[in-house]
Amino acid sequence: MNKVNVLLLRFFLWGLPFVILLAVFSASYNEQLIVSASYYIRLLYNLAGFIFAVWMVLSIYLGICLMFSEKFREKVLAKLTLLKERDEREAMLTGKAAKTTMLTTIAILLFLFCLSCFQVSVYSVPPEQAINGKSNVISLNFKFSVLKDSSPAISSDVIKKSNIFEYNGLPISGSAVIIGLIMWQIIAYNYSMRRFMK
Repeated sequence: MNKVNVLLLRFFLWGLPFVILLAVFSASYNEQLIVSASYYIRLLYNLAGFIFAVWMVLSIYLGICLMFSEKFREKVLAKLTLLKERDEREAMLTGKAAKTTMLTTIAILLFLFCLSCFQVSVYSVPPEQAINGKSNVISLNFKFSVLKDSSPAISSDVIKKSNIFEYNGLPISGSAVIIGLIMWQIIAYNYSMRRFMK
């Protein structure tokens, strides 16, 4: 592993607690207080912003290194996932655990894909808009797009409706899904290894 990458990784890890503190602080601070604060407080605030920007660029660089450098990936992620291959038996069990984890992760991803694409709406309409005398409607839709839609679609048919139940995709953010999948990979791998080692 390149010595420069090792130093950058250490800086990244040392900066992580600072970034967490900065995130907590920025969620609770008042921008007017910073503007009216003394010169040194503003300087400290600007320095913290600069360090945060460097940390963000560094995280993108390290992410690219993890994707394309096999030695760097193996060294860093092996420690993160508690990966140990002391002998041939453990190397074989690692392969089995990785296969099990990959297949369960694909199953979870397929499930999440379905949940993100399906839309269900149960609503009631006024009697004048009822279809064949029925005022309760179930609407099923499938929505798939490659790019995130920034503007909501405006329907040409204006229907006065009273929603009973509505599901428009996953209620959690993409970031939460990604961190959940990372945690699942680590937990599932270690659980599989312990099960195979018995």
